[in-house]
Amino acid sequence: PRKVFMPASTSAVQRLNTLWFLVLSAPLLIGIAVAGLVWFGNYTASLELLPQDTLRMAAMGAMALMLIVARPLRNALLSPRAIAGRPIQTATPADPSGDTAALKVQASMFMLLGILDAVSMIVIALSLMQADALLALLNGVYTLVLAVIARPDFATLIDATRKQLTHNG
Repeated sequence: PRKVFMPASTSAVQRLNTLWFLVLSAPLLIGIAVAGLVWFGNYTASLELLPQDTLRMAAMGAMALMLIVARPLRNALLSPRAIAGRPIQTATPADPSGDTAALKVQASMFMLLGILDAVSMIVIALSLMQADALLALLNGVYTLVLAVIARPDFATLIDATRKQLTHNG
């Protein structure tokens, strides 16, 4: 019997898009909180590791590098073949339809999000330690730009992963 591929469910795609932007908008919310602490709460630096200009230049360099490697990294980690080959780490599916492809895409998406968010979290820690409100806000905006640049087409990715799973198994 010939297998018919169902297009990715709208609910799975909406859930993945929501999770994608929710995770990558957190640095902006944290940046606003740090700015509020510095500007209105009179928060001062507990420890100055680097001069402010050096810290900002290093952070900008790391952010620029991550923007450059974001798409190639996404393409490598979220290729349908790579996703299909990864084991599912959870016992209870996050997708009530039992769609293994959507579940594997979601797990792989979180792996990519962890890598993409690493630079943002380091910059947040440094901006909080040095009470640099401007860097904290800039980091938040950078992360939103990163979210738009690196966002995968989840509907196509789920469908391609489903085809790869069928092809493999």
